[in-house]
This record gives sequence, structure tokens and C-alpha cells, in this order.
Amino acid sequence: MRISPIKVTNLFIAVLALVNVNVTSASVPVGYYSDKINDRVIAFNPRTMDVLNIISTNGASPYPIDNAGDKQVYVTTRASKSLDVIDKESMQLVETIHLSHYPRSVTYNSTNKLAIVSGVRKPVTSVIETKTNRVVGVVGEEMLARPTGFGGGLATGHPFWLTEDKFLLLDREKRKIDLYRVNKLGTDNYTVDYLYTLDVPSSVHHIMSVPKATGFQKDLFYAVAEGAPKEGIAPAIVAFELSGDQLYHSNTLFLSSDEETVGGMGAHHASFHPDGVHIYVGSNEGQTFVVNRTEMRVVNTIETGKGNGHTTMIPGRMLAVSTNHSDTFMTVIDLNTHKKLTDIEVSQLSASASNKTQSHTSSFDPKNDRYFYTAASNDGSILEIDLETLSVSRQITLNGSYPIQGVYVW
Repeated sequence: MRISPIKVTNLFIAVLALVNVNVTSASVPVGYYSDKINDRVIAFNPRTMDVLNIISTNGASPYPIDNAGDKQVYVTTRASKSLDVIDKESMQLVETIHLSHYPRSVTYNSTNKLAIVSGVRKPVTSVIETKTNRVVGVVGEEMLARPTGFGGGLATGHPFWLTEDKFLLLDREKRKIDLYRVNKLGTDNYTVDYLYTLDVPSSVHHIMSVPKATGFQKDLFYAVAEGAPKEGIAPAIVAFELSGDQLYHSNTLFLSSDEETVGGMGAHHASFHPDGVHIYVGSNEGQTFVVNRTEMRVVNTIETGKGNGHTTMIPGRMLAVSTNHSDTFMTVIDLNTHKKLTDIEVSQLSASASNKTQSHTSSFDPKNDRYFYTAASNDGSILEIDLETLSVSRQITLNGSYPIQGVYVW
């Protein structure tokens, strides 16, 4: 059955942007999606599928949106040397944080109330005190980076906090992971010290910690190495440990040893299975590899879709949903068997050279995990998927928009 979309016209968007929104995010869940091509953020209620606000950004090309404490989110505007701050209560832009570099993405540390934002063009990271939204340190190399592996030209991967005072800078050009420590001096002064470098086989996109880790596993981490197809280097999962002020390589698992298949491969994000043992990592050519991390071996390969980039785990239903950035469908996987259940058509369009068919951000309702939320980016649609019928149940279509990445505040 074809689902009738909830269409949002340009006139409605213009009116919405002018009025004072009375509903606050304290009373309703809010999904935020950046609309890169229109320099704005779309705020909506996933439970009602109503648009709550359209927020114009001060910076250009908004992309990731990340939590930066209980009261605000940071909008990473990659074509401006700044971050925009949106207040969660009012859903209004309240401040712009000026940086010395173009921002790539943000990671927040709830223990020390600091955020780190890495660089787009240079392998640098700024440290921000979120209470004051003040930049308190900048580290890295002030030189333009030109990465050559899979994953494009961004200088860095996602920044990552290892502990309450140690974080990682992922240098994609030099294929290394740099370890830093933040030191707080008094009430409002900080220093940031370089500690150690770990070399990796190809540029690293992001880092994962072991969920609910105890004992020595608290110091065990996994990096997703993107691969370098033109050099015959396959994507990999790299296991490493933090000990004191150093990083120690533990093991590396390449996702393929076949020279003929490596050319089409490239990794983006990976996710932990609810059992904490298996890692699901998608590859660009259209497969999801199921990795047993304790044995560091691939135990199953699932046919998904082109541009496979993200896997969202829904533990209560023992389902996973794979985002296929260059295909028209998402893939549903049975987490009990590590096998594919079905594909769900979400888009009528194929990805262009610059646009993706599906967004980087998806979520499910923690109060009712029957419903899964995502976006068909190139179609300008925000989607609700019913995980019982395995079909699109509702959608918001915003004419001329490109909802590409964001965050859900449940």
C-alpha cells in the first residue's frame, strides 16, 4: 500500500520560521536534521510526525548535529569556521561559536562537560567548554590534508573520548590516531597535551568502545579503518588498548584478502550487536560483515545495499536496520541469526555524485520500538518505518530539502 506523505510546502516553512514556536523539546521528543543545501535545521516531533520549527543557520553547509549537554545541540556548519548552538527548550539558534578551523563533527563528554570538534581541511581538534561555549584549546597540525583512501577528502574522522580526560584525533591523511589529554587548571583554564600516536593501515572513520565493559575491557577499543581501494587495501577492524598514556595495537582484521574485490570496498560506520561480542560493519559494495570481536574473524556476510554505511540496532526486537547511502532501500537483519529478513523501499531516486539517498542518522522510539525513524535525503523526506509490517508508515516531505544528518532527543 502506498503511504500518503505529509507534504510541507515552502509557504508553510516560511510562516513557521516567522512565528514563535510554543512547543518546547522539554515536553515532546525532537528529531533534528540538517538541511545542507538550504542552510537550515529541521526540527520535528517523531511521534506525531509534525514539523516543529525550521531554524536557519548562521554558518554554511550544516551537516552533523550533536548533543552538547542537556540543554543544547551543536550544529556543525562545515563551510564556515564556526558551530551554531540550538537551545533544546526553545528550538531556537541562540549562539555561534567561532573556531580557527572548519568543523567536521562534535563529540560531547558528559563527565567533564567538554566537547571536541575535529577539522574538515586540517587535522586539528578544538576543545570547547560547553557551559560557556568557549574554545579552551586547539591541537593538531595546521596544514592542509589530502587523504587518498576511501571516504573522501575530510582531514579527520569523528573525534572520540577514551576517558574523562583523554581523547583521540583521527588523522586521515597520515593514517594515524593521536592521543591527547585535557588538564583543567583552576576554575576556567585548561591545557591540552599530546601523548602518543598509533599508526593504522588506512584512514580511520570512527572508534567504538565495548558496550557495558568491565575490567580490562574498559580500556579496549575498536577502530573502523576505511580502506584504500586504489592501493589494494581492504577495510578493517583494528583493535587497540589504552594503557596509561599510550595506545597498544592488539589485532587487525581485514574484511577481505581478495585483490579483485577490494577495489569496490570501503567502510564507514560499524555497530555493536546487543551481545557485545559481534560487530556489524557495512561496506560500500553492498555487504554487511558480521565480526566476532573475541576471535577477530568474519562469521557471516549479509547482502545489503550499495553504499552500506550505518547499522542501527533495535535490541528489544532483535532487529538491525542497515542504511544504504547509494541505494533505494534499507535492509532489515535478524540479530538472532545474523541473516537478512527483507529490504524496505524508502526512496524513488538514486544517489547523485554528491547526494545520498539515505541519511546518516536513524533512531527508534525508546517508548515504542515498533517505530523506526530515518530520512530519504535525496527525496527530501523524513520517514517513519513500522517494524511489524516492515514498511514505511508515515512520512514528512519537505519540498526542495535535503535532510542528511542530525540527532534525536527523546
